[in-house]
Amino acid sequence: MRDDQPRSETCKQIALATRDEVADLEAAGIKVIQIDEPAIREGLPLRRSHWPEYLNWSVNAFRLASSGVKDSTQVHTHMCYSEFNDIIEDIVKMDADVISIECSRSRMELLDAFHRVRCPNEIGPGVYDIHSPRVPANEEIKYLLQKALEVLPSGQLWVNPDCGLKTRGWPEVRAALTNMVKTAKEMRAHRGDCLG
Repeated sequence: MRDDQPRSETCKQIALATRDEVADLEAAGIKVIQIDEPAIREGLPLRRSHWPEYLNWSVNAFRLASSGVKDSTQVHTHMCYSEFNDIIEDIVKMDADVISIECSRSRMELLDAFHRVRCPNEIGPGVYDIHSPRVPANEEIKYLLQKALEVLPSGQLWVNPDCGLKTRGWPEVRAALTNMVKTAKEMRAHRGDCLG
């Protein structure tokens, strides 16, 4: 970390570099771009009185990183396991088209924040823990999706794993994704709506 300038300035410079990379991806034809975990919660100052200033520049840095794309390009972000209920309004202000959230280990408890704050964009709570080699059963995925639907409208809900799949081998990934897709299709057919 640089110590010759404020952290907010360093983050702004990183956001500008990220914005250039996002623009290059879009120019190459990519229509869905994830700007990964901004670690907003992890960077919070210890003194709560310093939170508003920090949250303002950190959210603005994320928005700067994503501001160069066309409306037709979908911007995703990802929130790792974190207790973010007390900053949910600021996460919504990031204005990512889709926020994916690691939720399987909390059994969708992290979605409780959306009871109190309405997020206008789409949300993808993870339905299986990619840090475990265990392949989730269809009933387990269905249970988690039903819990998510208690909080989120089906048209706003994405069905996805908790995070990237780099920690798993191909046999596990194929089996888990097969179960995830099968369960989503079954629920979609049963509900007759647009479960993502």
